[in-house]
Amino acid sequence: MDNLYSQCESSFLFGTNQENEVGRQIKYLGGSKVLVVYSKLSSSIGNLLDKVRRSLRNSGLDYTELSESFVNPRISTVFDGIKICKTENVDFILAVGSSSVCSLSKVIAAGAVFDDSFYEMFSKKSDIERALPVAVISTSICGGCATSKDVTVYNQMDDGSLKVMECSSDVLAPRFVIYNPELCSINSSNYAFNFVRLIDVLFRRYFAVNKNTVLAEKVLESTIKTVLVMFDRIQEKPNDVDCITNLMWASITAYVNPMLNYNDEACVQILERALISVYDCNPEEAASIIIPAWFKFVLKKKENKIAKLGVTTFDIPYNFSDVSVSAARTVEFISSKFESLKLPVKLSDLNGSAADIDKILRKVGFPEIKTIGTNDPYTKTDCEVILSLAL
Repeated sequence: MDNLYSQCESSFLFGTNQENEVGRQIKYLGGSKVLVVYSKLSSSIGNLLDKVRRSLRNSGLDYTELSESFVNPRISTVFDGIKICKTENVDFILAVGSSSVCSLSKVIAAGAVFDDSFYEMFSKKSDIERALPVAVISTSICGGCATSKDVTVYNQMDDGSLKVMECSSDVLAPRFVIYNPELCSINSSNYAFNFVRLIDVLFRRYFAVNKNTVLAEKVLESTIKTVLVMFDRIQEKPNDVDCITNLMWASITAYVNPMLNYNDEACVQILERALISVYDCNPEEAASIIIPAWFKFVLKKKENKIAKLGVTTFDIPYNFSDVSVSAARTVEFISSKFESLKLPVKLSDLNGSAADIDKILRKVGFPEIKTIGTNDPYTKTDCEVILSLAL
């Protein structure tokens, strides 16, 4: 396992059949024994894996495989991956799938060569300076997250809840990411999940834009507008490649645009992870509950920004005499849009209740911490109100 790298050198391969190049790319980067990580939950992964195996063999590369069976990536699978890397002298890791597989692969890559105790990787004081090189074949329209250096995995506790484990380092960025729109699909069964996943990150970027430029704000507004248009079109024509291509670029833009602020840890994201920890739900289900409740909570505080979002992206008329009217209509639009997706929009949809709010707040880190969110701090009381609005 001498093939390590210590700086971010990500590149993209975008377009039809680019996955056939994966073996050649890995060999060029010095790989010889590859760990292929994928999810068993993906029904369409079989044909792609066959192409990947063929490409690796044709390039003279040896490989082994690891599959994940959970929606939310588990530490237990990370341990399995680290063991494989050490016993089989793996020197390159290939993630085939969406965000959970990417997270697994990156933690395995770092854990396989981490010098201290494994759990120290997740300490804020820890510096992850080395990792096995990672590449990604993205099968999600929201594949922009594959480029991220921030990673989240979960450890299952004795009470059945999950503990969030997070780490971040430049060495966790992949060496290259393959994006082929034909590998992605949007149909009636996954339409809502794809929409929520993409709009969630775009909203977070938009409301962190006060640390960015006017141009960044305009780019995000046009991106959100494009996402809405593309999702409307794809309802009429499922799996339209042109629509999927535009949506994939929207996701990539949200993660690699140098004008945007990527350092903010947003309240919405933290609360979503807390819901995942308590209910072991899909990330998209957590987002569909938290996002509308957050908008209701900040309606007065961020009135002008919300109104601007509504006018520029949702075609909400601007009320010049009372901007609060436009802001309120924007929040109503967002709430109704999420309700139409038929995903959970209340804690009760996850069999939750008011009694669970304390559990969720403890998963957030209260009362040990005083606030969450680096750019826009929220207190325990703030979070309690948001969760109450989600009842």
